[in-house]
Amino acid sequence: MKKLMIAMIALSVLFGFAACGDDPEPYVKTDQEAKSDDDSGNTGNTGDTGNTGDTGDTGDTGNTGDSGNTGNTGNTGDSGDCATDNLGKSCTTDTDCGKCMICITNGKCAKGCTTNEDCTMHTGLKCNKKLARCTNVFASLQACGETKCPTGCCYGDKGLAGVKCLTTAKASKCGLCPQGEIYIPDDSKCVPAVCSTTTDNCPTLNSGSTSPKPACFECKSGEFICQPDTTTSGCSAGVIINAAKCIPAGQQCVAGVSECCSGMPCIQGYCY
Repeated sequence: MKKLMIAMIALSVLFGFAACGDDPEPYVKTDQEAKSDDDSGNTGNTGDTGNTGDTGDTGDTGNTGDSGNTGNTGNTGDSGDCATDNLGKSCTTDTDCGKCMICITNGKCAKGCTTNEDCTMHTGLKCNKKLARCTNVFASLQACGETKCPTGCCYGDKGLAGVKCLTTAKASKCGLCPQGEIYIPDDSKCVPAVCSTTTDNCPTLNSGSTSPKPACFECKSGEFICQPDTTTSGCSAGVIINAAKCIPAGQQCVAGVSECCSGMPCIQGYCY
């Protein structure tokens, strides 16, 4: 009996050592557990859905705001604005230069007037926006106003006794004048488009006149053209009328100097 007990104890010790010496078998997940772990791990990649934030790039469609640049199509209004691309271009008449551009003394295109504020170089000037010229729009029944003179050019009578409109510009009549001046073909020079009622320049503008004398010319208020002063002593007697060259009705004349064929006096620069 004692020997049996010893044998059993020995066997127990032996099996205990055997159990301690063996490694435990590795734990193997089931298919379901593995699939669940894999899917749950990938949920971290759902952060990639944050790339859907890239749809925020559609915010770039805000660049369609560049379509606001279509506001530059307003520059197509440039076709209706001044033809400044012609600035400095060689020319012989204003019409060579394009809209609201003029041809000045040096035979080059320059910016013309667009408002009356551009015409402050001489009192009495207004902007004929059709011609882009600061001119006398009051004289000779408003012959150089926008309504009566929308094309061509304005030019002056000898001594700035009146103004006329040439509907088709010609260099011989229009000349090459600075802004605010007008060409007088008979005198072959540019002069201010209006005479001055304060510092009367009519005697100077008519310095070549022999009858009446230059000193007998004065600036007509309201029309800004020169006329003989028939009220001053020594002036009216010097006025000579050439009856052989009477002026037909509808033609321009100079009060106190010209003789109208109708026998009527010269009224506001015209014979009736």
